[in-house]
Amino acid sequence: MEPQPPPAPKLPLFRRPATRRAVLAGGATLAAGGTAAAVFGVTQSSGSPSSNAAAREPIQLPGNGNIVASPAPTVDPNQPITDPNRRAAHLLRRAGFGGTLAQIQEFAQLSREDAANRLLSFESVDNSALEARLAAANFDLSGAKPLDYARWWMTRMAYTARPLEERMTLIWHGLLTSQLSKVGRKFAILLYTQNQLYRQNALPKWDDFIKAVSKDPGMMEYLDTVENSKAHANENYAREQMELFTMGVGNYSEDDVREAARAYTGYRFTRPAARPNNKGPYLDYHPTFQMLASQHDNGSKTFLGKTGNFDGDDIIDIIMGTPAAATHITTRLFTEFANTNPSKQTVDNLVSIWQKSGHQIRDVVHAILVSDEFYSEGSYRSLVRSPVNFVIGAIRGLELDHAGQTSAKARMAPEQYLTAMDQTLFEPPNVAGWPGGAYWLSSSTFFARLNFLDSLLGGTGKSAATIPPLAGLTATSDLVERALQIFLDGNVSESTRQAITDHADTVTDPGQRAAAVAYLVLATPEYQLV
Repeated sequence: MEPQPPPAPKLPLFRRPATRRAVLAGGATLAAGGTAAAVFGVTQSSGSPSSNAAAREPIQLPGNGNIVASPAPTVDPNQPITDPNRRAAHLLRRAGFGGTLAQIQEFAQLSREDAANRLLSFESVDNSALEARLAAANFDLSGAKPLDYARWWMTRMAYTARPLEERMTLIWHGLLTSQLSKVGRKFAILLYTQNQLYRQNALPKWDDFIKAVSKDPGMMEYLDTVENSKAHANENYAREQMELFTMGVGNYSEDDVREAARAYTGYRFTRPAARPNNKGPYLDYHPTFQMLASQHDNGSKTFLGKTGNFDGDDIIDIIMGTPAAATHITTRLFTEFANTNPSKQTVDNLVSIWQKSGHQIRDVVHAILVSDEFYSEGSYRSLVRSPVNFVIGAIRGLELDHAGQTSAKARMAPEQYLTAMDQTLFEPPNVAGWPGGAYWLSSSTFFARLNFLDSLLGGTGKSAATIPPLAGLTATSDLVERALQIFLDGNVSESTRQAITDHADTVTDPGQRAAAVAYLVLATPEYQLV
């Protein structure tokens, strides 16, 4: 489906520590950095993102009262996106992490139905090139180096030929959360196993998937199901399952929480015999779910108006029969892919599809990706890019190939940048996941995004001219138009286009000029939206 990017120079992706300095070398660098900050109307603040409260206040996009830019006043939000290239790029950004210029042009020739089906049918897409790349990188996935999990996953997202598969994995990670810090380093491998579970169930039957999550060792350790016994029922998982995962606040009682917790008593997973020297993580450990019958409460339980000797699977079956469960997941998926304000009619339609399909997530996602609402001006650029989407979108759009970098120094180290942008993979802030939206952008996190671009495009000399989609272009106008087409559908104001052109014209070295153009386009307010 998606061709592998052509070979490119080995730019220093994710290698240098983030700094608060200008982005590219020379006088044009200061102008470029100043332009990006000025367009956003923010100033660089002192202190770290975590310590400087003022720096973490959401910033505003020009002309909007909210960071999520709404359509211009002269544009009807219900008006369809008519330009084929803009439609294709919008789909690839939302159902993946953005496309190359060739992919955008390819998808522009497809109907809504064919484009959605191509992304949804990812199981038939050959992903062997990615697997070879991962094998060459030699990431340590035993649990001994937990940071390699994030590097491994970032590599998957950047180079997969199945973007929707990774996009869904990320959605589940943000909804059905677990934290490495809570699970602990000794059980780090549980989150790798959980990540694989989410990938294998990227487009699942929702009932079966939630049952699998309930028995997932990582989730059981994170929300304390492993401490749940008939003598002392632990309510953590039962509560979060209803409040955050499946139903939402107001659709259950405290009695329902207590009764559901009783149903999950006795849930355990197999434990390893010992750790090496009783220190470090458990290595080569593959836990499986087990029911400890002696700790399970076999008494009668009353849950959401039904009574019986329920276990955890029974609780999920009852939840899935409620209107709240149908509304909760369909609304969540719509807001992930389309916009944050679905109409009642839209939600009702998705609920009907969910019910008729037997609760198949694939059918709901398909309905969203072919809908008028998805391809409306009201959905276009209505969401703020998450840090992951910001980083991966840049790498994929620039077609940077790092297959040859297998040393420890050359591996991706996304934690240097994503953490400063307030998104650390395998470490959401709490069980509710990342709040997203306006919270993704503050003055400090915006400068963290510039720091990433500095690492991606700065200090590379003439080799920057061979960024594949910009290679061979020397005229500033050609460079600007190509970069705008890849990342912004060519859809920017004339003032933005002119500002990028003017600053790029001051860079005499062709290689640095290409890097400067890429940097400036990726630093625009428009690119911060997806």
